[in-house]
Amino acid sequence: MRRIQKIMTAVFLGGVLLGGIGTGIALVEYSSLSYGGECLIGEEHLVTENLDFRFEQDGRTLVVAYYGTPSVMEVEEDPSVPAGIVRYQVTYNEKRVIPSLSFSKCGEELEESEEGEQTGEEREPVYLGYLTLTPHGCGSDFRSFMENKDRILEDLRQKKISDYQEAWITEVKVKVNPGTRPYIELDTGWY
Repeated sequence: MRRIQKIMTAVFLGGVLLGGIGTGIALVEYSSLSYGGECLIGEEHLVTENLDFRFEQDGRTLVVAYYGTPSVMEVEEDPSVPAGIVRYQVTYNEKRVIPSLSFSKCGEELEESEEGEQTGEEREPVYLGYLTLTPHGCGSDFRSFMENKDRILEDLRQKKISDYQEAWITEVKVKVNPGTRPYIELDTGWY
């Protein structure tokens, strides 16, 4: 019995020694890597597309939004956009995302207060609904990894590691005609 315990102890200590050596080598290799910064993958597949939404300008307010990154921080006036059209100009990776607009109608219209008209008070806006840019993912993470593995391996050969970010939606602009602008409200989602 004593002999088996000695053998098992020797095997255990040998494993600890080899594990320690392996860990040391791994740490030396890892510490020799330099950081290459953020690296955007999929830039070669970026396209810009206009997504238009037509609505009737009947005095109600349309709320526009996109809650992703990059977020929309302002609505641009563009005379080339027809009146009654909200144009989302979207730059995206066509291999990874399909953008679309989704409209949610608000509840029943609020009646305008006759008192508000008589006293000259500003009335609350009556909302038509919410128009939101919605990204739908397509493709697979594994396919993306396999398409970019050579780039990642080349960086490792050069003893460099980067923060690889895949391009999805890279730019969003909301454009409307100057005559339509009073009927548009931007919801940034950050209150």
